Amino acid sequence: MSDLGAPRRPAVAGSFYPADASDLEALVDECVVDARFRRPVPAGAPPAPLGILVPHAGLVYSGAIAAAGWGVLAAARVSTVVIVGTCHAAPWLEGVAVSPTATWHLPGGDMAADTALGGAIVALGAPFVADAAAHREEHSVEVQLPILRRLLPEARFVALVAGCAPSVAVEGGFALGRLLAERRAGGERVALAISTDFAHYPPQPIAEAVTTQHLPGLVALDPTAIHAVERGLRLAGPVGVDCGLCGLEATLVGISALKAMGATVGTLLARATSADRPGSSFARTVGYASLSFD
Repeated sequence: MSDLGAPRRPAVAGSFYPADASDLEALVDECVVDARFRRPVPAGAPPAPLGILVPHAGLVYSGAIAAAGWGVLAAARVSTVVIVGTCHAAPWLEGVAVSPTATWHLPGGDMAADTALGGAIVALGAPFVADAAAHREEHSVEVQLPILRRLLPEARFVALVAGCAPSVAVEGGFALGRLLAERRAGGERVALAISTDFAHYPPQPIAEAVTTQHLPGLVALDPTAIHAVERGLRLAGPVGVDCGLCGLEATLVGISALKAMGATVGTLLARATSADRPGSSFARTVGYASLSFD
């Protein structure tokens, strides 16, 4: 899959993270060293995790939680990461959009995508399609890139956003996972990252409860359980809850792919809500967590 021409320009620099390169570097460094919400990886954990789940909010809110996940991949010296993001900005999408763009601009320097692997994913067929437009205004992948660049400066990435029915997401995820498993069997240090937030926008205690409710299905890599919890939350309508996962489809793609890659268990690394940032509202919050999968 070749580049379509112009590099992909930042969509959320100046809002989700600083537009000034020095300010962004300082914020990312702060996220990386901030261990307030982290949990240590258990002794004896495999040295080469298959993937992670990380949040995609503004870095001042969720960056420390995301860095806990990315640090696991950095320790494993992963060389390529397939990032499956939530579709916020492409209402026409009925599938999983793979970015065909080779170069992504960020404040402080460009990042290179792995267009060869992206092309192999598109070649799997439906639900995967090459669609640069679906990524143009999307933030769920973009906000991961400053942390990826800081912790794995030589790594490349493939950007996906999922906007499809849950059953299609699961089926596509298994196909993606089989491809990535083949790549890993051939010696490639490739991993997968799921980009999703948790509850929007209840009071903090409810946000915490929603994260707790979703964790068993995630830890067990059980797409059916994850979908059932999400459906139950949306039907029950707890106070203020618009969704339990801001990225159900991305999570189903990613969890199914990780199962096909051979993952059997998830490990909670860190969790928080937006209210953990000093001065933030406790009445209207978003939940965050990061996990690794082995």
